[in-house]
Amino acid sequence: MSTSSLSKAQQSQEPKRHLGFIDIVFLSMGSQAPFLSILTYGVEAFIIAGFLAPIAIILGTLLVLLNGFVVYELSKRFTKAGGYYTYAFYSLTKRLGFETGWLYVLYSTTYGVAYVFGTTYIIYHILGVNPWIIGLGLLSIASLFAIMGIKISTKYAVFTSLLEISIMTILAIVFLSSTGFHLYNPLSFHVSLGTLAYAILFGSSIPTGYGSITPVSGEAKDAKKTISRAIITVILLGGLLAAFDIYAIGDHLLFYNISANNVDILHLIENKFGLITFIFVLFAAINDGILGSLGFIIATSRTIFAMSYTNLLPKVFSKFESYKGPTNAVILSVLLYFLTSLLGLYFINNPFLAFGVLGTIALFSSLFVHVAANFSLIKISIKKFRKRLFQIIIGISAVIFSVFELVNSISSASPIEVYIFMSFIIIGFLAAETLSMIEEENEEE
Repeated sequence: MSTSSLSKAQQSQEPKRHLGFIDIVFLSMGSQAPFLSILTYGVEAFIIAGFLAPIAIILGTLLVLLNGFVVYELSKRFTKAGGYYTYAFYSLTKRLGFETGWLYVLYSTTYGVAYVFGTTYIIYHILGVNPWIIGLGLLSIASLFAIMGIKISTKYAVFTSLLEISIMTILAIVFLSSTGFHLYNPLSFHVSLGTLAYAILFGSSIPTGYGSITPVSGEAKDAKKTISRAIITVILLGGLLAAFDIYAIGDHLLFYNISANNVDILHLIENKFGLITFIFVLFAAINDGILGSLGFIIATSRTIFAMSYTNLLPKVFSKFESYKGPTNAVILSVLLYFLTSLLGLYFINNPFLAFGVLGTIALFSSLFVHVAANFSLIKISIKKFRKRLFQIIIGISAVIFSVFELVNSISSASPIEVYIFMSFIIIGFLAAETLSMIEEENEEE
């Protein structure tokens, strides 16, 4: 094949930029699984910090903005597909790029499947349906949308995310109206600094769905503006909406003297506000299981595509079809999600525990990926130290926060969660070294 023919073949694999700001925002909001996040991370923050929980969630959202600003800056400089992998590959080294992409695949897979297990637990808890049927059924629907292509997936995400945000907003207003809008002051409640910090950790877990945005940069219109704006929008919208709902629930509990430790939010909604309200809320929980996994299947596939496109994975995964996406990379991503789901259902045999295990592994992997992104921003900014002092300060602050959170999270995690995470780091390191040696040998020949 001639050089010009090869160049044309490579260009044909480049994604077409057809995703707008609204598409990306609501695809990412779906990845955030907003209602499911409230039932899990939000309720946990409430149990820890009590009626101060809305403040903890807002502070957690602001902390997430630290890493968000790092990605905001990087997304304006790198507009190709691949997100965090692309940042590390082009600004650090190929080896760190591979390790970052490898850990991102672990993060996105475990994060997406964790939300499937979260929804599985809710439906099993409420309706008593077999967890295998629920989990694999939800994942099958999400996989079908992913295989059909990102254009259809984003249409589904926009419609259902708008509906879910509306349900969550109305639900908060219903809770507030049940007290006659007797609003309480969360700042009048006090907890120790350590307790507040622990609640902030859970609050910061809510608006982390923005991690699915950057891998689709290669398919975004005017990516420099669209991706960066979408990142900030999703973090603030997700975090503040969660804080509003948790505040409204807390207002209801406080007004009617209901203990937060034993309350079942879904049964509370059914008992207080009727079957129709409960059905809409149950729809939101089911939708989160589908959208949460769908958004991250898409993100996983784009990372695999980018790694293949830069020759760090087999070339077969760089096949790209207009408006559908990297079809082979999507199929591989779907297989990874099903494998992870099957292993979780078989070995853990409890969807709630599986949610906790996979969610913790996803948190570790996410923090590693963000540390890599933080160093990427520092590396590209340090050459123009005076002009980019703000970016350097943001990058260093984000590194400190991410490392602190990673160390503290590992110290409180179960051994199996730490072993799995560390094993993937070691395997990724060995794979990166092997690829580097093969490349050096080929260059010598």
